[in-house]
Amino acid sequence: MPRPKLPRSKKGASFTKKLSFLAAYAATASIGLAAEKAHVKRQNHYEWLRAEQGREAKDREYTNAWETIQDEVAQTLEDEAVRRAHQGVKRPVLYKGEPVKINRRVLYHLEYSDQLLALLLKRFRPALYREHVTTEHSGSIEIVERLHAARKRLFEMRKADDRSATG
Repeated sequence: MPRPKLPRSKKGASFTKKLSFLAAYAATASIGLAAEKAHVKRQNHYEWLRAEQGREAKDREYTNAWETIQDEVAQTLEDEAVRRAHQGVKRPVLYKGEPVKINRRVLYHLEYSDQLLALLLKRFRPALYREHVTTEHSGSIEIVERLHAARKRLFEMRKADDRSATG
């Protein structure tokens, strides 16, 4: 996985924790695992992002590094999805839960992911492969009139409650 690109000139525990978290996220693609590996609370990441939202663009180093790593991790995951859909995954052939061996060598078969292939086709060729859903509405909805009628009924109910409570 990619390494985070933060300037090395900064010092301090906070910077080190941020850099450690980003490196762990790049390796795991999981906020929870990254926080665990970096020995920080997962909430720290969200606080670091919020703290940088109000700053000027030139001071948003953590946010910029986070966005860059997000893109790199997403590309890595997409590459793996393409590999699994196109080249397949080598899986051992099992019989009664044990790998089948021929001449002391485990027998494998390639397993392809049709689901990943379909998702990739939808992503790269949406005009051809996405679900085409159209919604048509005929008739009219008099929402404003319905709201006014409901409001009127509510006022009448409140008046009736007030009368019964005072009388």
